Amino acid sequence: MNLQTTIDFDLKRFFHWWGRELAFLVPNRLRSLLTDRSGAIVFSATDADFQINFYRQAEQQTPMTWRLDSNIADSYQTLKAQNPDFEKAECILRLDNTQALKKIVYLPAAAQENLQQVVGFELDRYTPFKAEQVYFAAIPLGKTEHGQIEVLLVFTPKTLLDEQLGKLQTLGVQPVRVDYCQASTACPAAAPAYNLLPERYRPRGNALAQAMHWLLNGILLLLFLAVLIWPVWQEGQAVDVLKNQIKTLEKETRAIEEQQHEIDALRQQTQRLLDIKTQSPALVAVLNELSTLLKDDSWLTHFQYADKRLQIQGQSPAASSLIGLLESSGYFSNVSFVSPLTQDKATGRERFQISMDVSPPPAEPDSNTEATTASDTAPAVNGESKQ
Repeated sequence: MNLQTTIDFDLKRFFHWWGRELAFLVPNRLRSLLTDRSGAIVFSATDADFQINFYRQAEQQTPMTWRLDSNIADSYQTLKAQNPDFEKAECILRLDNTQALKKIVYLPAAAQENLQQVVGFELDRYTPFKAEQVYFAAIPLGKTEHGQIEVLLVFTPKTLLDEQLGKLQTLGVQPVRVDYCQASTACPAAAPAYNLLPERYRPRGNALAQAMHWLLNGILLLLFLAVLIWPVWQEGQAVDVLKNQIKTLEKETRAIEEQQHEIDALRQQTQRLLDIKTQSPALVAVLNELSTLLKDDSWLTHFQYADKRLQIQGQSPAASSLIGLLESSGYFSNVSFVSPLTQDKATGRERFQISMDVSPPPAEPDSNTEATTASDTAPAVNGESKQ
């Protein structure tokens, strides 16, 4: 078998087999209530009489047997009245070896689509009869190794079968199937289903019953599809709800992240300002330090502060001494003259321009620490005084 092998799958036969297997699992009492058919009555013609074999169940091997005289019109009705199980039984006319024949023929695979028509055209090649002289059925049995299909051909003369059907109608029997004893279709059901009964003799089904049958089958199919599709649809709906929730959470998460970024940026800016404030002294403190350091005979005319660099201009009687004075402060470092000193003729003072770096002074010791230190050193001093 390779990938190009065509799988021959008969869907109708599969569902027929599947339904029969499922029906086997149903209890007999329940099965009899659910179906209008129960068992089978097989009629076999013997001379002027009919032998009746009643199979109560499809798997029954040994039937109940009666002899029926076809010349007595009400003989079957009397037997039927004595056996109520006949009401739901399926009537089958079974032909023997003297009334029908079977033959295996092999046809091309293409003939399977129109098997009955092909066999009807070629019937005189396989049998001594023409198609209009016999009732026949062609049953495909499978494919051979050479790609042909094996076909079981069952046929019976029309005159003979019409005569038997006429006798059954006289007895009030309406068979639903005609088969051949060596290729029987029921009780036991070993061969593929076929029916030699002509169309004009086949009973017409109740339209309402057929409609109900198809309606129930349709409802059953819908329920079966619902069982398969409904859980999947529910899972799909649940997935969609979760997706929507995830999208909502993602939007909220993005908003929170943006707020967090803004908070981090504000925190960084605040920290930067705090660092600048910590690293640079207050301008008021710088002015206060200059006022303390410069004497009353010195004054400033210009004051410029930028990027921790202070530049001052002014006049002083001794400007050269300002460098050491300013460097002695903890606020100022790298003090230097920007330009040479010049004499102001009007005031007699020296004009100066000084540049310096400004930094916060070192932290002063805590008063509590000083008090503790003083108390620790006091006894030592007192001790020295006593000596």
